[in-house]
Amino acid sequence: MTALTLHAIRRILDGAIPPTLCSVSADGAPHVNLLSHVEYVDANHVALTFQFLNRSRENILATRRVALMVEDPLSGGSLALHLCYLRTETEGPLFERLRAKLAGIAAHTGMEHVFKLRGADVYEVLAIDPLHSGGATLPILQARCDLAAGARAVSARLAECGDLAGLVQTAMDGLRQDLRVDHAILWLLDEGRQGLYALASTGYAHTGTGAELPLADAGLAGVAVREGVPLRIGHMARMYRYGQTLHQGALDHGLVAGAGAAAIPLPGLSTPCSQLAVPLRARGRTVGALLVESESDQFFGYDDEDALTLLCAQLAQALATLQRADLEAAAPAAPTPPAPTALAGPPLRLRHFRRDDTVFIDDQYLIKGVAGAILWKVANEAQRHGRTDFTTRELRLAGEALRLPDVQDNLGVRLLLLQRRLAEWGGPLQIEKTGRGRFRLVLERTLALSQDDAPA
Repeated sequence: MTALTLHAIRRILDGAIPPTLCSVSADGAPHVNLLSHVEYVDANHVALTFQFLNRSRENILATRRVALMVEDPLSGGSLALHLCYLRTETEGPLFERLRAKLAGIAAHTGMEHVFKLRGADVYEVLAIDPLHSGGATLPILQARCDLAAGARAVSARLAECGDLAGLVQTAMDGLRQDLRVDHAILWLLDEGRQGLYALASTGYAHTGTGAELPLADAGLAGVAVREGVPLRIGHMARMYRYGQTLHQGALDHGLVAGAGAAAIPLPGLSTPCSQLAVPLRARGRTVGALLVESESDQFFGYDDEDALTLLCAQLAQALATLQRADLEAAAPAAPTPPAPTALAGPPLRLRHFRRDDTVFIDDQYLIKGVAGAILWKVANEAQRHGRTDFTTRELRLAGEALRLPDVQDNLGVRLLLLQRRLAEWGGPLQIEKTGRGRFRLVLERTLALSQDDAPA
């Protein structure tokens, strides 16, 4: 019989059925307790969370040997992992990954003050033995698609993208077509305001383009951005409903603010059972996160995590590269052609709130933040000087007026966000690309602008 490898069984380590840990004291007294999950480290090592100073901890430090029983939810078969304790890590990637996973679980259970990671205990796997199976081989879970081939196909198409709009659309289409992921949100980081904003999504009734969340309230995506590591939870239905109940109770008692008239509906499943959040990282910085989710338990596994981590790294680098290319484009904006006829219809009313750059169009909320500041600037140029053609470079030079952050302003992405939000609105004011680093304000009605200092 072929010996079982840790890599081959890593899918059953996630805790669909809680693993059982057995330790023994120095004088031979056994102690058994349940764990939330086991973290796969590499082909020879696993990690367990060290949270409490309890009997198990005493036994582990005394004997350095433990046995771990894990059960396969597909076959009902069990495995015994014989482990040797090596060390406890209190910092570094492994520690951050475990801390992020605990933080993600805590975010959905209201246990933030209970789940505190003291360290990541690393164990060498000495042996893996089948239990109660008569030596039968574990069944192989049929993958929903060839993730490696799918990721390769998406990566090849991303590499050919020459503009931000095409890049984002190619990524979202690839998730659905090649990786069979039906629900996904691309969140980008607003570092200055410590929040996330939705640039694109797929699979929801509301696209949520421009929707915003404070980083601390962004669930798994927020934790993935904060810690810079992927975060995956496979059984979320009960935890999610519990969190929703708590949140509704807080709303009912006035403890948190409800969504105002200016809110853009958030995309997302009402009762997700599985979620995977993967940070977008480039050159040591986190610029956002891709959140994928499903209504099925344990829909995402380690292979999904591997595939999406590679694609998110490529996407983050491409976002930076294409934005830089737009800024470096030397061609000036083309002169605005004269309007052949007067614009018809009543004036389009744009109202701008200076404090947070919120913009309303005809009393309907559109956008805020940097994207709102961009729209207000180009609308003023169009009204005062008749200009409708602009460059990304001139926006960057007006960074102080637009209140761009000193670092990681993602100006090109903010412009794309504004373009997508206007297209979704579908009114008589749009933005279209006219070339590398150039864009045009398309008007079908005259503008009436007003500004307020009070918040929206």
